[in-house]
Amino acid sequence: MAGVGRGPEKPRFGEPCNGCGYCCALQPCAIAQEYLGAEDVGPCPALLFDHQDDRFRCGMVVSPTRFMFLPPDAEADLILGTMFAEMLAVGRGCDSEDFAAPETEEPAHG
Repeated sequence: MAGVGRGPEKPRFGEPCNGCGYCCALQPCAIAQEYLGAEDVGPCPALLFDHQDDRFRCGMVVSPTRFMFLPPDAEADLILGTMFAEMLAVGRGCDSEDFAAPETEEPAHG
């Protein structure tokens, strides 16, 4: 399954998230739309690539004050990031549909 050009490939629906960035590259979440004024099509303006871990991360979870144009505040980042992570179900598995080519059936031999 394809990813978004760098980082890991997209896991199958329901498998653990691996930070491929696929979902956020296609469509910003409701949090980004409400708090960042993002359009309803991607990529999300808060999508961050972590070069050290070779994966994407949500800026609204990692550093929300940065993306909300608030003064840097580690405590606010922790509180808001934890709240946003819970709202986004971070760590609960891939929630992006799999769009693979349909499997072909082999003809029955009789």
